[in-house]
Amino acid sequence: MSVLQTLTSIGLSDGESKVYLALLKLGAVPVSKIKEETNLHRTTIYDFVEKLMNKGLVNYVITNNIRLYKASQPEKVMDFVKDKERKVKEVLPELKELASFHKDELQVEVHKGKEGFRTMLDDFLRVRKNMLAFGVDEEDFRKHIPIIMEQFLKREAKAGLKERVLVSDDTTFVYPHPHMEYRYIPKEYFGPSPTIIYGDRVVIINWEPLTTIVMKNKTLADGYRKHIEFLWKTAKKRPKSRQKLRSLPAS
Repeated sequence: MSVLQTLTSIGLSDGESKVYLALLKLGAVPVSKIKEETNLHRTTIYDFVEKLMNKGLVNYVITNNIRLYKASQPEKVMDFVKDKERKVKEVLPELKELASFHKDELQVEVHKGKEGFRTMLDDFLRVRKNMLAFGVDEEDFRKHIPIIMEQFLKREAKAGLKERVLVSDDTTFVYPHPHMEYRYIPKEYFGPSPTIIYGDRVVIINWEPLTTIVMKNKTLADGYRKHIEFLWKTAKKRPKSRQKLRSLPAS
């Protein structure tokens, strides 16, 4: 890359670069000499000189009532670059904020059938964030996808991940695994579909037909998480039918 190309690459225009290089070569000279060296039009030279002066790269002296322009020392070019860097750093937080706005857009995936549900479970294991769940009837999971659940719960425990699950206080079955914790709330607070939150994902499950909807959005996930955390604090640690629940065998 030539010197001229380097100067233009750091933010000087082609004309500014030519004038600056001419002044470095010629020393303190009037505009007429700059014109001879660069072949630029006289009026544009004045414009380029003015811009270079604003950048601290050119100054002038007056001798015998004639204004003589001269280039600042080459080290000033580095000062010019550093000043640009400083200005960028000042607005960098705002630039990052603008960039993060689009990253929080809502992404929705719809998975059909058992394999679609398995895809969501695999994603959960990849994300490696503990799970919160609400509106869950574990009997439905044992009924619709028993083998998938059995395999998943083993992989989940092996990965060191945990679940906190809000179920109805009249439920008749929960999975008896140490990495799973249940709390109980009145059934009237439940919606028709289980809701799962992990990382920045919100998952809604519909059983008939089996459909898994995965929504990826941090703001949405945080909102659901706060709601479930509030319910978790007020929920009971034991169901109504404690003895009946405890006597059921695991599947």
